Amino acid sequence: STQKQLARRSRTPGYALHELSIGAMRSAATTPHDSTRPGRSSMLPSLLLLATTSALVLPPRAAPTHTKLRAAVLDPLNAEDLGDSATVPELAEAVAHKGAADVTALSLLEEIRGLKFFSLYSIDLLANCAYLGGAPEECEFDACEVLPVDPVPLHLMERDRKERGFELDAWARFDLPSEDYYDLEEYPEGYTGYDGSSVWKFLYENLTFGKEAIEEENDPNGWHNVFDRAVSGLHASIACHVVDDYSDDDDECAAEYKRRIACDPERLSNLRFAFAIVLAGVRESKQAMQKTRFDEDAKIDASTRELVQGLFDDHSFMDGENIKRVAPLLRAAAAQASECSVLTNEDDDEWLEETGVWQVRQRSRAVLRLFDCVQCGACRIHGKVAWFGVATALKLIYSDASTRPLCRVEVAALLTTLAKLATAVRFAEEMEEICCEQAAA
Repeated sequence: STQKQLARRSRTPGYALHELSIGAMRSAATTPHDSTRPGRSSMLPSLLLLATTSALVLPPRAAPTHTKLRAAVLDPLNAEDLGDSATVPELAEAVAHKGAADVTALSLLEEIRGLKFFSLYSIDLLANCAYLGGAPEECEFDACEVLPVDPVPLHLMERDRKERGFELDAWARFDLPSEDYYDLEEYPEGYTGYDGSSVWKFLYENLTFGKEAIEEENDPNGWHNVFDRAVSGLHASIACHVVDDYSDDDDECAAEYKRRIACDPERLSNLRFAFAIVLAGVRESKQAMQKTRFDEDAKIDASTRELVQGLFDDHSFMDGENIKRVAPLLRAAAAQASECSVLTNEDDDEWLEETGVWQVRQRSRAVLRLFDCVQCGACRIHGKVAWFGVATALKLIYSDASTRPLCRVEVAALLTTLAKLATAVRFAEEMEEICCEQAAA
């Protein structure tokens, strides 16, 4: 029964409150990936009920009138252009509000992520944890177990092997292709009962820059702030998927949402920030997407290309004045950032610290590898794909990679992560509406 499920979840250690705001980053954090069991989340229910292992059958994108959502979210059709004086966080708030209300774009993203090109990944679930000592926190729940697809998608494996290169200073390095491919659509993101608090605690204490380092006077180029908020925002996205899977009862979900996310405004703000960063990255990928071959079969390639192009053709979602400013502003802020600089004491030129852009890329690679410490298989595959999507977005924004071809895994992770964040932003907006109604009652 629902009550028994709720009682079981409330007793699970991993179901404790997690900390993900910038201000509380270095306090204890829980469940990095209370993630995925078969049975699609109730987020955007009517978009997902008809899911199959091969594709999603969706309402017509032009008029998704049958989309049943938890609560109405006002579409800011007349949302103001914030102008050239707006900061990236201000733009992110406006972009996320707009994106949450765009049900057409959400439907399209769900359809895209359901295709095999975007849902299949070769991930090494036997990789050793390189960061945490002691016995691993094994997951004993059935929801943690994932099985590779059978038969192996030979065409994808061949392609991924050919495209796999080595970049010494990459933003992230995905697992080497093997014969084990996992389908994210078979294990939708949700609650598993796994306690990954030690993983998040290590991440916040060792891989993020921390509150003091992201203060404006210590971070003039904004690199540290963007990285830390991206980490926090992805954590908030995972929390939203967990909460949405908590119960079918809106009031119970709202109570858990308040406990996990709404109790600290920075958490919701960072979620919106991460969404805007990845959306900006997708905008930067337009030329690369046009060069991407989605399938060897001409018909499948053409139909997939049409779906992806449909996302770029949604001008209110992809080409609003506010989202257009995000990537240029981030690049402008980092224009003075050096690849490597040495800080010295002004009095005696004593060497103090070596800093530079390389620190962010280094930490981004470390975050991806840290997910090898997650012992829940379902949680690991979602976590690795999601962070690789964020890292790809950062690469597109901050480097000259926007016109270069992207490998299949980069394209797939980028749009899959955008779908994850968009769905989480929508859910958060719905919960905010429900919480407001409860407060007014």
